[in-house]
Amino acid sequence: MSASWWLGNLAAYSIQVALVVVAAHLVAAVLRLRQPRFMLAYWQALLAACLLLPLIEPWQQAGLATPSGAATTVSAESGRVDSLVSLVPFQAWVLLLLLAGVGVGLLRLALGFWRLNHYRRAAVPIAPLSGALREAQALVGVEPAFYLSDRVDIPVTFGWLDPAVVFPKQFERMDESHQRAIACHELLHTARRDWLMNLAEELVLTLFWFHPALWWVVRSIRLSREQVVDGEVVALTGARKPYLHALLEIAAVPRAMTPPAPLFLVENQLARRVAVLVKEVRMSKPRLIASLVIALAVVVGAGWWGIKTFWLKAPARIGLTANIVATPRHDLGKVYTVGEGVTAPIPIYKPEPPYTKEARAAKLEGTNTFSVVVDDSGNVADVQPKRTLGKGLDESAAQTIRTWKFEPATKKGKPVPVRVIVEVSFRIW
Repeated sequence: MSASWWLGNLAAYSIQVALVVVAAHLVAAVLRLRQPRFMLAYWQALLAACLLLPLIEPWQQAGLATPSGAATTVSAESGRVDSLVSLVPFQAWVLLLLLAGVGVGLLRLALGFWRLNHYRRAAVPIAPLSGALREAQALVGVEPAFYLSDRVDIPVTFGWLDPAVVFPKQFERMDESHQRAIACHELLHTARRDWLMNLAEELVLTLFWFHPALWWVVRSIRLSREQVVDGEVVALTGARKPYLHALLEIAAVPRAMTPPAPLFLVENQLARRVAVLVKEVRMSKPRLIASLVIALAVVVGAGWWGIKTFWLKAPARIGLTANIVATPRHDLGKVYTVGEGVTAPIPIYKPEPPYTKEARAAKLEGTNTFSVVVDDSGNVADVQPKRTLGKGLDESAAQTIRTWKFEPATKKGKPVPVRVIVEVSFRIW
């Protein structure tokens, strides 16, 4: 698989994802979908669909045609040299930039893990627990370790088997009702295993750092998740006003660089979270079902159009020309030729014949022609040269053709051996 194949498919996939995300956003805006639990499931399903697109869509075979008549073209070019060295500079730089971005993202994640562990080691355990923290534990039903730290400015929750909640120093000076509300928020994140979800989303953003649509979907997921937790906190504590005040109190603290963990507050989401808290968003069941059906239809339609318009190319057909041409019909005993009810064999495995050092040094290009017998099992039974190039290319092509596998030719639906002409073109790109 060449770098140009990777870049071409990545571009097509990126356009498909962008179309699906834009359609999902527009239909959500038109239908005025606001209910946090519904929207969380909606955006999570959208992210999963985007990631699964390459697995659920059919990959097109470039240049592949269904056998009919006397000739079938299998694909495009053969024996070419397509490595990073031979790429045009633009492709090389794009590929290197994409890989460098992933590397930077992985380093960022590693730094985030280090900072989380550093916070925990440098923090002071809260003991004994205040009344607000004990009440929060009783309400939510989980008991992670609590810490105070002057190295964080907002509460940070992380860990799976051994979860921890690190509060900023100003937490101990807050009103007890605010402490209880904030603690419930962090405990709910722990109970929901949101740290694992956050890590999965960070990995997606690391791999697709260049795609703004996926960043937007992840941001929407995190906003919806926080809105869901906000609602659960209010339902548990019955104290909407203290929770709003706690949000605003945390918002007044200057922000520092945040680690890869669910955060109590992301400033650019504050207004939308407060709006949902002030005025609860409700949807009737019939409207919810109707909205789901409409949204699904629009998103599937956008995805289908994107797949049909910007299709992905299957890797097996990259870099190989093998034209199967029917020979003039004559008596070959039990070996048939294509035509008069005999279909052409379809190659299903055909690796590229490599260039020889001598041919590359001589910059030799051209096309080999072979008479090939494909038996009724789809194996190559015989290879005879008809037009040669020299410099070892004939032997290279013949030896590689002998390893090819085919769907056998058929006559009246029954597999039969067939003789075809195979052309292999060598090009130095």
